[in-house]
Amino acid sequence: MISNQSSSSIVYGIKNDAERVTWAVWLMLVFLASILGDTTILVASIKYKAFRLHKVIVTFIQHIAACDLLISTVAIFTQSVSIMANSWVFGSTICYIKAYTIYYCNLTSVLLICGMATCKLLLLHYPLRAKSWSEKTGSRGLHRNMDFILHCTSCFYS
Repeated sequence: MISNQSSSSIVYGIKNDAERVTWAVWLMLVFLASILGDTTILVASIKYKAFRLHKVIVTFIQHIAACDLLISTVAIFTQSVSIMANSWVFGSTICYIKAYTIYYCNLTSVLLICGMATCKLLLLHYPLRAKSWSEKTGSRGLHRNMDFILHCTSCFYS
């Protein structure tokens, strides 16, 4: 799939230039929309505290947006540049980094979404205990524990 030395001019199964340009423009639009959307989410939640949700849910949303930013930068941008250049131009090291980053971030995003749904269920099921999660001392410890568990779990499955 990805090689620096190609004997034919057909890479990624795209035969004509019009189709190549269409795919490259589409990927760049997806890249720009993802960067703009995820950056807006992070700035709105960190700087302006725009979300009126539980702090733990906002933390999950921030982590999902950060994973999406990483996937957009590593996967979509490199793929669009490769399609425009009709070959892989970043070298074998970036190719390996791309493969492992996509795998790790996709798994982490899925686990974060599952954790957010579970946390929302616990917030609804135990509303009185959820108040202690919002306090400064309990919230920091809970965030650290959840981050540690999710990242260890995603590394274990990697």
